[in-house]
Amino acid sequence: MFCRNCGKELSDKAVACIGCGMNPHDGNAHCPACGVATKDKQIVCTACGSSLKGGSTDGWPTGPYIGPRRAAGRAGRIGSTDGWPTGPYIGLLVLSFIIPLVGWIYGGIQIKNAAEGSQRKSQAWHFVIAGIVGAVFNIILMSAD
Repeated sequence: MFCRNCGKELSDKAVACIGCGMNPHDGNAHCPACGVATKDKQIVCTACGSSLKGGSTDGWPTGPYIGPRRAAGRAGRIGSTDGWPTGPYIGLLVLSFIIPLVGWIYGGIQIKNAAEGSQRKSQAWHFVIAGIVGAVFNIILMSAD
């Protein structure tokens, strides 16, 4: 840990800085993770990527900034323990399997009940095909991590 006031390296348990005598957690002149000088309203350290704001209460991580591409990859993992909320992703995962399944079932029922050569039977096959394409697309997206 580094003092937020003077940038001196300190023990993680320090309650006062031995360099400036201030509370090492107060202030915003230096990054607490690497000690590099920071600007007044800066929210992320440009040297190490650490958050310069205090602890988060909204469930989002406050550690090093990981960028949107890595965040998207991490967020989709079920059972994530790194601070990213997984509830919405689990709901979308369930829906992405249910919607193609409904297409298969509805299409199968309509194919069975429709007269041979009718437009209704043709439309029912569209539901079945869309369900298969949706399931394949879903499997491809799930395995691309």
